[in-house]
Amino acid sequence: MTDLLADLTAPQREAVTHLDGPMLVVAGAGSGKTRVVTRRIAHLIAKGVWPSQILAMTFTNKAAREMRERVESLVGEAPAWMGTFHGACAKLLRRDLEKLGEERTGQFTIYDSDDQRSVVRLCLKEMNIDPREFSPANFQNDISRAKCAMQTPADLVDDGTRLPEVFAAYEARMKSLNAVDFDDLLLLTVRLLDTRPDLRDAYHSRFRHLLVDEYQDTNRAQYELIRLLCGPARNVHVTGDPDQSIYSWRGADYRNIMDFTADYPDAKVVRLEQNYRSTGHILEAANHVIRVNTRRIEKELFTENEEGGRVKVVEVETERDEADMVTGLVGQLRLEGESLRDMAVFYRTNAQSRVFEEALMRAAIPYQILGGLRFYERKEVKDILAHLQLLVNPRDAVSLQRVVECRPAGVGAKTLARITAAAHAQRLPVFDLLQTPDFADRLGGRASAKVLAFAEWCRVLGKIPTAPVGPCIQAVIDHSGLPDLFHEKSSADPRSEARIENLNALVERAAIHQADHPDGTLAQFLEEVALVADVDNHDPDADALTLMTLHSAKGLEFHHVFLVGAEEGYLPHVNCCEDEDMIEEERRLFYVGLTRARTEAVLSFARYRYMWGGADYRRPSRFLGELPKQEIEHHRFRSGRGFRS
Repeated sequence: MTDLLADLTAPQREAVTHLDGPMLVVAGAGSGKTRVVTRRIAHLIAKGVWPSQILAMTFTNKAAREMRERVESLVGEAPAWMGTFHGACAKLLRRDLEKLGEERTGQFTIYDSDDQRSVVRLCLKEMNIDPREFSPANFQNDISRAKCAMQTPADLVDDGTRLPEVFAAYEARMKSLNAVDFDDLLLLTVRLLDTRPDLRDAYHSRFRHLLVDEYQDTNRAQYELIRLLCGPARNVHVTGDPDQSIYSWRGADYRNIMDFTADYPDAKVVRLEQNYRSTGHILEAANHVIRVNTRRIEKELFTENEEGGRVKVVEVETERDEADMVTGLVGQLRLEGESLRDMAVFYRTNAQSRVFEEALMRAAIPYQILGGLRFYERKEVKDILAHLQLLVNPRDAVSLQRVVECRPAGVGAKTLARITAAAHAQRLPVFDLLQTPDFADRLGGRASAKVLAFAEWCRVLGKIPTAPVGPCIQAVIDHSGLPDLFHEKSSADPRSEARIENLNALVERAAIHQADHPDGTLAQFLEEVALVADVDNHDPDADALTLMTLHSAKGLEFHHVFLVGAEEGYLPHVNCCEDEDMIEEERRLFYVGLTRARTEAVLSFARYRYMWGGADYRRPSRFLGELPKQEIEHHRFRSGRGFRS
């Protein structure tokens, strides 16, 4: 017990040792938030609370994994229910979804963004809605926003966009597919706990303590989930920082943390204000900017770190100059012995990465991008995952369609529609119908040799054992025929070898999962894959410069940070400039980027950018003008001419 508290400051100790009743920990950037959360969990266990009586939720697998490892190193065992919001909800729904009384079962498939859009397109086709007139992507985004606000199709008013009827068709289709999207994981859990008091009481008895990390990022559904899971003892401990609330575009509402003490008037409030990450100049510059915001919980971050160098604000002529400037500074740092893994480039939009990639490739500097095409989104990987989804959820017609489309000689869209119609008429999942011994008779009419061969192929696929996970995935890849197909195409398609390597990497990742979860199921592996976030793909050990959006940067830290494109129209973004709430969020985004830096922060803006075939004059971001003069130094950079102060 003494060891758990020995190296904590007084506020940290106060947060860790609080036992019963609600508590809000306002944790400033770099203030040791993860240490406090993990020590608190360890302290509860040391005090006699069983790990199984603790539910801890955060937003990324990376954060959850780090917390788990720290708790295990402190007390030997971490709570089984420690993970992401979506992971906890998926776990609960696997057990209890049938109790909601709808047609989905606990073997549901979790659809990613591409899968969701496929379902939307299918709905539009059936409703004779022209996708060129009504964008599937817009429908998908509008449906997600409605769900984040806990709205149903009946809650929406049709303003000519046909959203309510498309939303209703989408919901019906998802149920028939036994599929859920990310928003459903939260909504269905809330609905289940809200409508089943017996189940809610059971979870209240199970969980004595509820801990929530990054509370400022919760949306309406997550807020309701926490409210429903918080039992009569009200032992809810939330940690967060309103100054780092940057996800309103995906439904997050900073008012949840601002209003915590109104929801729980007897809540204990602890402020963590000592920053352990940044130098004095960086921290004071960040403090000065964020004070401009009016909607925040007052706190004053301080540090005992050295003052360090002042924040550099660099004016460049064009985006090419900006990329050359960053590339040159990175190269210089490498010559001085700094590691690439300690450096990062932050930008507001993904499109800004192109010019930096080109410059880094010319300079032969290795880099990794967060927010690009994720491993599990690569076509060949998604094709194999579709095969695996059918073994878990035979109602997953979207995965079946993907399997059909990736096969070189199979069935076409018309034949698949005929098979699907026969399956619906016989009240069977399509994949189950294909596996029946009397498939030809059940299909009715004539069946070509290709269709019968495909049915036989499905029967063999369906017999592959789903456990252990590693051998299952290897067997499915072998049965798919994709490696042989890629080998055949290797001379004509230079990407074929990379695709084979990606399939091998999938087998390796499955083997790691199996080693970590010896009794794990294929459904659990697929669930873990579905819930991977961009930040989970960041490899902190790779000797490479990291490029990422500011939104992806939260939760990370680097010795050297280059925040580029600090211009009006980028930061703040052009879509946010007319709304004061959105301007405050853009300022928080700037603050988050600045506070990722440990020892050096370089902020740059261009005078011109070449857009739409011409030179566009740019203005420095208003946030640069809010920096305190004593904490910054100005420079100008031109390619071939270097720096001028």
